[in-house]
Amino acid sequence: MNINENIKILLTDDDEDDREFFAEAVEDLNLNYPVEFCKNGIELLNRLADNTLGIPDIIFLDLNMPILSGFETLQQIREDTRFKDVPVIAIYSTSATSDGINNTFGLGANAYIIKPIAFSDLKKLLKKVIETDWKEKLKHAKIESYIITV
Repeated sequence: MNINENIKILLTDDDEDDREFFAEAVEDLNLNYPVEFCKNGIELLNRLADNTLGIPDIIFLDLNMPILSGFETLQQIREDTRFKDVPVIAIYSTSATSDGINNTFGLGANAYIIKPIAFSDLKKLLKKVIETDWKEKLKHAKIESYIITV
């Protein structure tokens, strides 16, 4: 993505503090990108089903959510061909296990990041994700470059 484009970002996370932390980081980067929030997987899928709202350019998705997990939500997103070219940053999570990483990669997520504790690290990660050339990266999905770190 070109950092000068107007990118629509969607974050799905059941933790209000994490949503606020994310919004502050995007704002602090002075990107002026619209950010939408969903509180769970069902809310995200309903939002994506609403054709009047447009398709987001990038989706950040938490793994550990009530109602519908990030894994289940990711699977349903990837079953819909309208979203095949939308990068899903999988999974905005507090932990990284090899099972979680392999499962999300297998379900079609495009990257995996671990929720950083430090605000400055979150900003670095977001900038890195937004500056990624997703069109190119989507063509060459490799597990070796799947985890994005600061």
